[in-house]
Amino acid sequence: MSDGYLDGKRAEITDFDREIMDLLRKRLDVAIEIGRYKAEHGLPAQNPDVEQKVIDRYRALAEERGMDPDTAEAICKAIMAESVANEEAVIRKQ
Repeated sequence: MSDGYLDGKRAEITDFDREIMDLLRKRLDVAIEIGRYKAEHGLPAQNPDVEQKVIDRYRALAEERGMDPDTAEAICKAIMAESVANEEAVIRKQ
């Protein structure tokens, strides 16, 4: 059974998912640039102080938007894990 309304809303979600992935790719590209800089300057991939600031930012943004801060933190940590992995890969290549 097809429901035109639900199909339309699901199509909207699909479009948003593409936009989210495009933004995540852009974010990852910047993280890779940061990894190159860190490699050139002998810096470690991870910086716990910066990571905590990013987590705090995600939590605050979630609260401002009426979203669950714990879920936002989990998303943030997943994104940061991917970023750190890519930064470490760049640093290892240097």
